[in-house]
Amino acid sequence: MTTQQSYASARALWVGRLLGLGLILLAAVIAAVTVPELRSELAGEGTDGTLTVSSCEVHTKPHYGTRRRTTELKFGCTGTWTAHSGGTTYEDVTVETSSRLESGAKIDVVQADDTFTLPEDRAPGKDIAILAFCLSLLTFGTFCLLTGFGTRNGPGLATSWQRIPGGNATGYALGGVFVVGAVTALACALTV
Repeated sequence: MTTQQSYASARALWVGRLLGLGLILLAAVIAAVTVPELRSELAGEGTDGTLTVSSCEVHTKPHYGTRRRTTELKFGCTGTWTAHSGGTTYEDVTVETSSRLESGAKIDVVQADDTFTLPEDRAPGKDIAILAFCLSLLTFGTFCLLTGFGTRNGPGLATSWQRIPGGNATGYALGGVFVVGAVTALACALTV
């Protein structure tokens, strides 16, 4: 009976380690997609221009809360975009706005990577929240990879904490980085 138990425990450890490796890879892929967009937002890359509005359509987005339902109104305004530096013009450009604009109205719009957005929508807060979440995911994946934690029949948190290589110093370092990433992600997500 003990050989079956140790086999099941060894199998659970390897499944937990594979889970950790998967979390690390997932964090790396998400970060690799997010970093270029964050870099362009922080550098202010993009072409400034003006959108001359020809029409606006209403889009509603319902939000279901615990006690009530709210509806957020968004407007998709379409028109002709012209670069401030001159020369480049695009027809039928659509931009999401928070208010309906009259036909002929002119608004500032930034073109970056074949997309058109309002300057205030290029805030890096969402991307920083995603990267902070990736940091937490990376540290949790490292913990699972080192200890085999994270499977149904695998070791519990206390057992995994005792088995971590490097003792408490490694555990506290991973825990600290995880908390910093989680708090940063939460703070950035709530302020956006």
